[in-house]
Amino acid sequence: MSEAIILQRDLAQEGQTQGPESLPFHLSLLCRGRLTAEKIGALSSSHQRAHSNYDLASHWIRTGRLSERLYFHAAAQRLGVPYLEEAELEALHDVSPDQPLDALETINCRIMKPRVTPNDLALLPESYLVCAPQGEALDLLEAQLKANPALRQRIRLTSPSLFLSTRRDLLSDQALRTNVYRLRQEMPQLSSHHPARARHILYFLFGVGMVLAGSLWSAPLAVLFNLLSVFIFVSISSLRLLAWLRRRTVETMRRSEFEALLKTAQPDQSWPSYSLLVPLYREAAVVTELVAALSRIDYPADKLTIMLLVEADDEETRAALTALDPPPLFSIVTIPVDGPRTKPKALNYALSFVSSELVAVYDAEDRPHPLQLREAALRMQKEGASIGCLQGRLAIDNLKSGFFSQQFAVEYAALFDGLLPFLSAEKLPVPLGGTSNHFPTAVLREVGAWDPFNVTEDADLGMRLTRLGYHIGILQTDTWEEAPVQYGAWLKQRTRWFKGWMQTWLVHMREPRRLWQEMGPLRFLAFQVLIGGMLVSALIHPVYFITFALAAVSLLLHSGTDATFYWLLMSLNSFNLFLGYGSMMLLAHSATAKRYGFGWRHVLSMPLYWLAMTPAAWRALFQLIFDPHRWEKTEHGVDKRPPLSLRD
Repeated sequence: MSEAIILQRDLAQEGQTQGPESLPFHLSLLCRGRLTAEKIGALSSSHQRAHSNYDLASHWIRTGRLSERLYFHAAAQRLGVPYLEEAELEALHDVSPDQPLDALETINCRIMKPRVTPNDLALLPESYLVCAPQGEALDLLEAQLKANPALRQRIRLTSPSLFLSTRRDLLSDQALRTNVYRLRQEMPQLSSHHPARARHILYFLFGVGMVLAGSLWSAPLAVLFNLLSVFIFVSISSLRLLAWLRRRTVETMRRSEFEALLKTAQPDQSWPSYSLLVPLYREAAVVTELVAALSRIDYPADKLTIMLLVEADDEETRAALTALDPPPLFSIVTIPVDGPRTKPKALNYALSFVSSELVAVYDAEDRPHPLQLREAALRMQKEGASIGCLQGRLAIDNLKSGFFSQQFAVEYAALFDGLLPFLSAEKLPVPLGGTSNHFPTAVLREVGAWDPFNVTEDADLGMRLTRLGYHIGILQTDTWEEAPVQYGAWLKQRTRWFKGWMQTWLVHMREPRRLWQEMGPLRFLAFQVLIGGMLVSALIHPVYFITFALAAVSLLLHSGTDATFYWLLMSLNSFNLFLGYGSMMLLAHSATAKRYGFGWRHVLSMPLYWLAMTPAAWRALFQLIFDPHRWEKTEHGVDKRPPLSLRD
């Protein structure tokens, strides 16, 4: 039985004896049973040599080895002051001067007054000094009370995590007003808060409809449309082909850099502070696995804070977390119901309270590699101020559940093991994935953080980082995710992605000349291919086959001496099909063979998967007109996944 567990058992017993005078007050509380003053002193000295930000007791509390409530309840008893539970703390109103939101973790004492009634704005005249001190601050409080016993009438003690949670809730309006919508307030030209005007999109749809109808009745117009489609597809295919040709070189370079990077870490390495933001909405089914997965992260607990973001009206998820009772390393941040109910809004709200040097985003179903934070921290230190974000590699672990989960796995392997590493190596724009994004906190705030009105905030933020001069790198470590199994769930998710990519393209193309100047010609063209080309190809994919067929019919009808042009057109289309499907299949096969052991059989069905994207793309376009900020949530925990222990 560990020392901390023995202490926790003894703290719960009544008739506790006071700790030895030889130890500071905050350590004397730990002296119980076999935990003598000498042993506690030795443990504390060893802990201090580990360059921890926290004292021994706080470290045990954060890592779940000691009950925070029992420890501070015992401190209150020893000090002779009342201990405030959650309901009692919520009945008080803070009357201290305002403090920066991101400095709340450093504040351990506030002046608070009781309300006349729990929901009344009127306050009673008496005030209390509500304290949640740790370590030496707790020692200082004990000394002050010894010197001035009358202070006990005004002092109230509570736990640091409860104190911090209550303070966050009290300052929610300030966070909403100053941080959540900061991009719209400071850089409105880069925000999606003003959707495209419906009449403009309707004009666009009318024009597209006329072109499609004309293509069916006019062979020249069909040929023109076909040539335009070929140009778009060839642009995308060329990028994929280059990624495939460079894949082994890039992968070898990244692997050697990763191995060298880990060797640079020293036993007494000073690690930067880290905050993990995990948005949750209707995720009660997966919170147990989530907490288990994040608890496996190998990073100094005293430098890590995990913030679970729960919507104010999501009682089911909150109840599941309360029943789970994770250690204070995890904190629940309540997201107010205000404005669009989107993931980026929740992230911006939580970012208001982040005081760490680095910050990362994970999703509810994520299973990150235990070393991912260490890799990211070392990469940040090595690359310096030029790095804006590091993207973890995403992979799928329920790939055997059906056609869509299997194709999702193939698509992710081609993207995160092939295309994105190539784009990063060539310093081209990288559309981020929605999870396993690691940022320097200062850089994230500088660029305006996430756009709460964009439903694929990740891709938008990647483009914004690039145009503002930052580089995006790809990590070597993986994060395993759950793919949609049913077509309906896949369709809703893909609709949201397409709609967000449309928002991203429209926002960044508001001022094309400025975008060209900020990105440079090569990155500007890559942006058009990656975002614009991908959207157009999804919208017109089936139509391309129709115009291809019409060109073939025209060839049969003009099989005489004037058929040369149509033979050239057919040859061009055949080459386009070969290059388009071939480049993606080559990239996907090389990536999936290494990651999943897939053969060609698994990638040959990709054309059917691509055709399934067209309904999602058109559905996204209509939502962009009539419901631009709607977030269609992906349900998690619906499929059986491998046990957590089977993943690195």
